[in-house]
Amino acid sequence: MNNLNINNIQKHYDIVFPHEYLEFQRETDGQTFDMIENGEVIDWEICFSALDDRFVANNINLVDDVNPDPRRIIPFAWSVSSGNNYLLDYRTNSEFPAVLVMDHEEAMVREDAESESETPEEAQKLLEGNVREIAANFNAFIACLKTRPSDPVE
Repeated sequence: MNNLNINNIQKHYDIVFPHEYLEFQRETDGQTFDMIENGEVIDWEICFSALDDRFVANNINLVDDVNPDPRRIIPFAWSVSSGNNYLLDYRTNSEFPAVLVMDHEEAMVREDAESESETPEEAQKLLEGNVREIAANFNAFIACLKTRPSDPVE
C-alpha cells in the first residue's frame, strides 16, 4: 500500500478515503475478519481489497455491473465465504461514508435491471435494492469485526 496508489484511486473516484479506513488497512494488512452481530458470526473470512494499481480495475470487472452508483459507492472488502461485497457510500456524506453490504446472490446486474424496467429511474431503483446500509461509518463497521484466527499449518 503506497501513497501514489492511494492518491490515484482517490483521484479516479474523486473521493478521499476516511483516515480510519487507511489506518485500519495499514495496521491489519492481509488479515481476515468475521462480522459479529448480537454475539453471532453473520459473515466470515472478510478480506480487504489491496489499495494497489489493480484496485479500480478489479472493482470495474467484479462489482460495477451490480453497483447502483459505481462513482460514489466504492467496494473495499469482500467475504470469501459468502461472496458479499462491502462498500463505502459517498452519496450523502463524503467525509464519513456509510458502509453498505451487497449480497452477491441477490444482486441484479445492470443489464437485467434495464431490460425489466420501463424507465431508467425504475432500473436505478432495482439496482438500489442490491445494497443496504450496515454501518453509519467505517468506525461503526470495524466495531463489528473480529480478527479471524489463522488456520493451523499441517
